[in-house]
Amino acid sequence: MKMMDCQCSGAVINASLIIVFIFVFSACATSPAKTGDPEKSGAAEQRVSEPAKAIKTPQPTERQSVGKHDNATASEEQERIVCLCEQYTVKKGDSLWWIAKYKDIYNDPFLWPIIYETNKEIIKDPKLLYPGQELGIPREGYTMDEIKSIRRNAGAAKPYLPPQRANLPVD
Repeated sequence: MKMMDCQCSGAVINASLIIVFIFVFSACATSPAKTGDPEKSGAAEQRVSEPAKAIKTPQPTERQSVGKHDNATASEEQERIVCLCEQYTVKKGDSLWWIAKYKDIYNDPFLWPIIYETNKEIIKDPKLLYPGQELGIPREGYTMDEIKSIRRNAGAAKPYLPPQRANLPVD
């Protein structure tokens, strides 16, 4: 008698699992159809907003031949326009790495030492930032060789060139 009860409960569990899997897989199969084309849904307008004070990001001549932006379309040109911050207020969970990685800062996490050197009187330990700290973000005063050296010391891979869309503090 006990053997039959176990077999029945096992069958009920198997049937329940099959039903759950059917619902899970049917939901996964319909999800991509709901996403649609981002150009039609208006997501493209949210991605590129009109900045208050727009500045074209500097593109050093050393990298221009490497990138594909020589024959950039109008939409690619519009994406390269960013509002560059000269001050940043630290938020909970921020680190110098993440701050330097923000598109309106440097768009390159390996440039975090620049922020640290500029704000040494505020930042005692580069691993510890506190919400509310006001950090200055340098926008000029560095050469491309200095940028390469900073990126190398921060652990970037050879040839130590910043990404094409980086907002460099180069004169």
